[in-house]
Amino acid sequence: MRALFVVDPLDRLDPGIDSSVGLMHAVQAGGDEVWVTGGDGLEVVDGRPRAWAAPVTLEPIQRLGGARWAVPDQWCKVGDPEPLGLADAAAVFVRTEPPVGRDYLAAAHVLDLMDRRRTALVNEPRGLRACSEHLVGLQFPDLVPPTVVTARHDTIAAFLRDHGRIVLKPVDGFSGRGVFLLATGDLNLATIVETATEGGRRLVMAQPWLAGVAEGNKRLFVLDGQILGAAMRHLVPGDFRIRNPDGPAPVTERDRHVVERLRPMLRTHGLRLVGLDVIDDLLIEVNLTSVGALHKADALLGTTWCADVVERALTVPSW
Repeated sequence: MRALFVVDPLDRLDPGIDSSVGLMHAVQAGGDEVWVTGGDGLEVVDGRPRAWAAPVTLEPIQRLGGARWAVPDQWCKVGDPEPLGLADAAAVFVRTEPPVGRDYLAAAHVLDLMDRRRTALVNEPRGLRACSEHLVGLQFPDLVPPTVVTARHDTIAAFLRDHGRIVLKPVDGFSGRGVFLLATGDLNLATIVETATEGGRRLVMAQPWLAGVAEGNKRLFVLDGQILGAAMRHLVPGDFRIRNPDGPAPVTERDRHVVERLRPMLRTHGLRLVGLDVIDDLLIEVNLTSVGALHKADALLGTTWCADVVERALTVPSW
């Protein structure tokens, strides 16, 4: 069987931690073929979607310690691109990083033309278009912390007065980029809000700083509506953002309740693989475009979560 990865250029990936690479290794270890393309490699010919894709062979890896894998400098061999009909792939993993902009959406529309009876999609393009990682949780207001989404300085300033300390982040951001921590009396408030909102033209999300983050940010990996496992992440020393997984995390009844509440929405949108970020039992984010930390967690904990995702996708075409 063939598995196609719609992914960012391979030279931009860190093979020692990137979950896309971990999923590729799982495909190859199962005796199946790994093919890669970018969003710009997708096309439609005579009504049939296909990709200019290249076969990839990965070199062996081993656990290094911590959340990394030991990989050789030349970690893969890439063949020449050729046209591959998407119907000839057993699964397509959509792994390009946000933001979900024009090019991302165009690629998603091509993927819409796939035959789901023949090829599994992780995740469905309709779900990637319809659901924002930062905003989809607001459909469940009792599960999330107090939140405002705005481009207005006065709304952010009022929210800061109410909560004393807040986190401000772009609604289309990822990996902690463009995230600010603000406290009452911060003389940089006006400048930070102006920068974050691009002068009042860009929506941002504000939430209270949760003291429980000192105890960790839990990442729940959810596959086809079921909890695959969980890992804990803590603050980067000297920073307020979250670092790599650093230990296992217990799955609580509250976690199961959150997943149970989200399951119908995830299924409706074909979001087979998601990562839920939880602090103080509150849902912070629903990672769905290119769910990360799986490969890191496998290295750290000795789990086989990348392989579990691949096995499920190759044997169950749709959820």
